[in-house]
Amino acid sequence: MKHSLTTKITIFFVIALMLVCVLFITFGRIQMNKALSRMQANQINAINYLLELYDRSIPPQDIQQYFKNFGLELVKDKNVMVNIITSGEKVFAQKTPLGEFESIRYNDSLFLNIKNESFAIAFESLGTKNLNDPLWIGFLIVISVLISLYLSMIRSFTPLKKLNRNIQRFASGDMEIKILDKPRQDEIEQVAIEFDNAVSKIQELIRSRQLFLRTIMHELKTPIGKGRIISEMIEDETQKSRLVGVFERLEILINEFAKIEQLLSRNYSLNYQECHFSLILEQVKDIAMLDNWDEKVEVKMNSDDIVNVDFQLFSLALKNLIDNALKYSDNKRALVVCDKNRICVSNQGNALSKSFEYYKQAFIRNKGEKTSGMGLGLYIVDKICEMHKFKFDYNYSDGRHFFCLNLNKND
Repeated sequence: MKHSLTTKITIFFVIALMLVCVLFITFGRIQMNKALSRMQANQINAINYLLELYDRSIPPQDIQQYFKNFGLELVKDKNVMVNIITSGEKVFAQKTPLGEFESIRYNDSLFLNIKNESFAIAFESLGTKNLNDPLWIGFLIVISVLISLYLSMIRSFTPLKKLNRNIQRFASGDMEIKILDKPRQDEIEQVAIEFDNAVSKIQELIRSRQLFLRTIMHELKTPIGKGRIISEMIEDETQKSRLVGVFERLEILINEFAKIEQLLSRNYSLNYQECHFSLILEQVKDIAMLDNWDEKVEVKMNSDDIVNVDFQLFSLALKNLIDNALKYSDNKRALVVCDKNRICVSNQGNALSKSFEYYKQAFIRNKGEKTSGMGLGLYIVDKICEMHKFKFDYNYSDGRHFFCLNLNKND
């Protein structure tokens, strides 16, 4: 399972906080146990020395001051004494001629309860009061430092998340992005600046390419328009129709180049419409510019389905697929088979020397081949299928290539 860097840092700091809590609690308990052991020893010493004084017939004049010398203070509140006796945990008890001495643990403190026939008094050991205060102060300081460090690191990663989103937007085709809202003096700013420089260079290259292609297409339209006007002046109808056809095909080519340029620059929005396979094939036939279409392209219409596609763009994809099949076919023929939600174009030929994914890249050509073209045919088909969320499959069997467009959406 993959986790983001923020999640990993959060988990690390949570574990660190837990370890710090366990560590300080353990130290606190150890310190408290040591203090209780010392107080218990003081109580035993106080009892033994008091018995010895009474044996020697020199009892202390002030019993309260006597026990104070052993770190014990008289408990004056009767309610507290009742709670100690009823709720406390008895540590030890010792019966003597002077009465019964009981050591009781209550609320992390140790009390010495003395009772006989004449009186009952209790003393509290003073060794645990404010014992762990320095420890808790250190605990709060360490926790504050850890939390501050965690928040500081999370804030440092916030611009990195924004940079990641901007990179994703740039990858999806949004060229007008702002990397940083305000200057930063850290490593993230250096990465952002370098990325911004790369974006600027790519933007300039794209603008230059678009300007170059659009200028060429614009300049070509002028002689084509003039040629159309001149062709209308020819009296021979046969020659006239041929010239008009040539210029019309040139216009179709220029429009096709414009769509390809928009497609490659990711500036094309799909215009969906429902149409039959047969209508798409008629459009392909019109833009393919083949005088002997029926001789070169065999169509098997097993199913004339209605599909929801961008009519012009999908026709361009199928036209490129048929052009590719004719170009690389041994017999210069192609077979188009229309089934339910599927169109396959096949041709005869030798098996591909490399993987199908390799040939779907732009400007891929086998070395030494004499066929014309720039190696964009399968790349364009793949990109159009990707925009429609269709699957573009390939298979080679019995000396034939099968290029299939599966028209089920791949969500």
